[in-house]
Amino acid sequence: MRYKRGWVLILSGLAGCAMGPDYREVAPSVPEHWLAASDLAPASPDDLKTWWQSFGDAELDRLMELALAGNLDVKIAWARVDQARAERRGTRAELFPSVNAAAGGQRQSNPFPGLAPGIKYNMFELGFDALWEIDLFGRLQRRSESAAAELDAAGEQYRQAQVSLSAELARDYVEYRSLQSQLRITRSNLDSQQHTLALTEKLFNEGVSARHDLVRARAQAETTASQVPALEANLTATLRQLEALVGQQPGALAAELNDPAEMPVAPVRQFLASPAETIRQRPDLRAAERRLAAAAAMQGAAIAELFPKISLSAFFGLRNTDIESLFKSAAFSYGTAANLVQPLLNFGRIQAGIDLAEAKQTEAYLAYEKAVLEALQETETAFNRYLKEEIRRQALARAVADLKESVRLSQLRYQEGVISFLDVLDAQRALYGAEIDLARSQAATATYLIALYKSLGGGANPMPSEPKRSKEDE
Repeated sequence: MRYKRGWVLILSGLAGCAMGPDYREVAPSVPEHWLAASDLAPASPDDLKTWWQSFGDAELDRLMELALAGNLDVKIAWARVDQARAERRGTRAELFPSVNAAAGGQRQSNPFPGLAPGIKYNMFELGFDALWEIDLFGRLQRRSESAAAELDAAGEQYRQAQVSLSAELARDYVEYRSLQSQLRITRSNLDSQQHTLALTEKLFNEGVSARHDLVRARAQAETTASQVPALEANLTATLRQLEALVGQQPGALAAELNDPAEMPVAPVRQFLASPAETIRQRPDLRAAERRLAAAAAMQGAAIAELFPKISLSAFFGLRNTDIESLFKSAAFSYGTAANLVQPLLNFGRIQAGIDLAEAKQTEAYLAYEKAVLEALQETETAFNRYLKEEIRRQALARAVADLKESVRLSQLRYQEGVISFLDVLDAQRALYGAEIDLARSQAATATYLIALYKSLGGGANPMPSEPKRSKEDE
C-alpha cells in the first residue's frame, strides 16, 4: 500500500507537465506616432471610456445609458460570455476526479468446457465509482488554458459590442439632429422664397415685374418644397434606428426627440498619441490575441495525444450474489485499478489533429496581424478625415455668414432697381445650398470624430449590472 500511494503521488506531481511551448503574448510592430496627428499629447485611456459626454448633450447621455442596458447585441455578447464561462468550468473540471453513484445487477455463466461449466451466478452492486485521468503530459491542462483564453476573448468581444454600440448610437443621434437642422433650414428658406414669390406676383400684377421673374420665383419655391418630404422620411427612419439600438419598440422615443435641438459638437480633446497604446486598448485586437493564445494551447493538447493516457479508478460500496444479503456488512467491497493506454495504430488520425491545430494557430496569428494592420489604417483614416472636415466646416461657416450678407444687400439693391430679380434668386439659392452644406459638414465632422473614438477603442466599459466572476473564473 505504501508503494501504491507513492506511485500516485509521483503521477500527481508529473501532472503539471504540458506539451508544446508556453504561449507568450505577441507584440506587433507599430509606428511610434500617428502620421495624421503626430503633435497630439497623450491622454489617459479613462478619457475614452465615456467619450460621448464630451459632446455635452444630456439627451445623448440618456440614450447611451438606455442603449448600454437594453441593446440586444450587447445582451447577446454577454450571453456568449456566459457560454464561454460554462465551457471553461466544464473543461477545468476534467482535471479532477469524477465520482458517480452506481447500481447494477449482472447474470454470469461459464459455458466453456474445462472451466467448470455450468456455473451460473448473479452479481448485484451498489456504491460509488471514482475515475481520474492523470494529466501526465498536459493534454487536459492545455485544453483548460484554451478555454480560459476563449473566455477572455468572449469578454473582449462583449466590450467590443459596447464600442460598436456607442459609436453607432452617437452617429445616428448626430444624423437625427442634422436632419432636424436641415429640415429647419429648408423650411426657413421656403418661407423666404414664398414671401419673395408673393412679392413677385404683386409686382407682376402691377405690371412692374416680368412674367419670367414670376415663373423663376415659383420654380425655386417648388423645388425647395420638394425637399421637405424626403427629409421628413429620413428623419423618421433615423428615429426608428435609434429606438432599435436602445432596445425599444417604434414610437418609444418620439416624444423625447420630437422637439428640434442643436446638433452636438464636441471640442477637440487629447487622444491616444501612441499607436502601441491604442493596440492595447482596442477590445477587438485583444480578442484576436486571446484567440491566438487559445489556438496555441490547443496545439499543445493535440501533441499530447501522442503520449499515454493514465487513469485511476476505484469502487467503494456493496457487492453480493444475493440481493437480499446486499445490505449486510459482509457485502462491503472496494477495489482500485490503474490503466495505461498508449496509441499505436491510428492511421494518422493524431498527426492530422496536430496538423489541424497548427494550421488553426497559423490562421489565428495571421488574423491578429491583419486586425492590427486594419486598426492602424482605420485610425489614421479617421484622424485625417476628422481634421480635414473640420477645416472644411470652418470655411463653410464663413461662407454662410458672407452669403447672408449678400442676400440682404441683393434685396436692397433690387428694391432700388439696381439689379434684376434674377440676382436676388441666385443669392438666395446660393445661401440655401451653403447652409445645407454647413449642416451636413457639421454632422460629418461629428461623425468622423465618433469614428475616431471608435477606432481608439472608446466606450469599452463593463455594464453596471455585470455579475461578478466566481473564484473559479478568476
